[in-house]
Amino acid sequence: MIGDGKVIDTSHKALTPPDGSRELLHRVASTSSFQKSKRLRDLLLYLGERSLHDPACILREQEIGVDVLGRPSDYDTSHDTLVRVQVSQLRKKLQEYFSLEGRDEGLIIEIPKGSYVPVFRPRSESLPETLPAHPPSAPPLKEKPSYRLLLLGMAMGLATMGLAWWLSAPGSAPQVAGRPNVSAFWRQLFGNGPIYAVLSDVTLIEFEKLIGRPVPLSEYETHEFDRLAELYIASPVERALAREFINRVTTSVSDVQATRDFGVLAAGLRLPLNLLSARDLSSSLISSQNTILLGSWRANPWVGLFENQMSFQTDYQETPPSVRFVNRSPLVGEQPAYEAEWRRYGYCRVAYLPNPRHTGNVLLITGTDVISTEAGASFVTTEDSIRQLRQKLGLRPGAPVPHFEVLLKTQVLNNSIPWFELVTLRSKQ
Repeated sequence: MIGDGKVIDTSHKALTPPDGSRELLHRVASTSSFQKSKRLRDLLLYLGERSLHDPACILREQEIGVDVLGRPSDYDTSHDTLVRVQVSQLRKKLQEYFSLEGRDEGLIIEIPKGSYVPVFRPRSESLPETLPAHPPSAPPLKEKPSYRLLLLGMAMGLATMGLAWWLSAPGSAPQVAGRPNVSAFWRQLFGNGPIYAVLSDVTLIEFEKLIGRPVPLSEYETHEFDRLAELYIASPVERALAREFINRVTTSVSDVQATRDFGVLAAGLRLPLNLLSARDLSSSLISSQNTILLGSWRANPWVGLFENQMSFQTDYQETPPSVRFVNRSPLVGEQPAYEAEWRRYGYCRVAYLPNPRHTGNVLLITGTDVISTEAGASFVTTEDSIRQLRQKLGLRPGAPVPHFEVLLKTQVLNNSIPWFELVTLRSKQ
């Protein structure tokens, strides 16, 4: 079962779908966002039709797995979490659709947490706070998170709580008067709407090692991890371990520290900042909203959407493992490539670009290692760094910052950043 199992009124009157619900269901399923994922589209239509036929029905995890996802009739839902993962993704996809592309729809579709049965309701009506109590089809998984994973979860929680405190406590917004260039830069980047800070998915890197190939964005967005494990891992035991592993979404402590600094700055400027895992981002959101992408494209595949626009492109070598930024058009005095040296120095690419629909901006902070990514986050929040950037771009006082790409060199000692320097930059004007 997913959710807390609270109870609402399940009378026929309370659950009867409004007129036009079936037309809405098929209209949503035919949109481009669902056409990209046959699995999510089929799941939406299956759950929606079952709900329209009998709004009070009880849908069980194993039933959905067999009917929609091709699982054998005797499969073990305590080890195979595909239904829970896919319904969670469908829930988020519906929320996103009705807040963006479908914002003018009079009716909306929601899947309450604690149920697999969609609810059709007028947009003006709020969904009850409590949820249907369906008996669990399998006991919850008992995981034994590592100490490091536990610390990371605590760090994420503290970062989020700290951000919420800054945004809500009266008179608590930090002073930004001492950083006029940083303040102007961030207002220019993100003053037109919400910001989504997208944290890297470090679990993905290890999963790719297990299956022996990268996971392209098309498969990452639709969470095809179970299918990839089936295809590329022969051992049933190793395959089960890979599935369990990939369902534990983790990020780096450096990303958490970076978003903490972003939260403090955004709070001082009254800019709404939201934290999001790369696993929960979507094509429609990154195309239309303001985003900050943290980490390399190996840990944050969304970075790959912008690689072809970069003057300094990421290049990985598997054996021996190495990473570098290749300079596509070296200028006088520049190197053809900038390769990191493990535990000595690294590089970070910071780029300011428009989003694909030109309705907002994207800030990419991509390091050759997590410490270098943290250096990039420091660069965009430090007054001296932004002042230096403006000088190198030749900007007059008060002039807006053009789209740019910067390459930083970082020195790494004992997992700290004694210094970083601006190596070179490109204006994207």
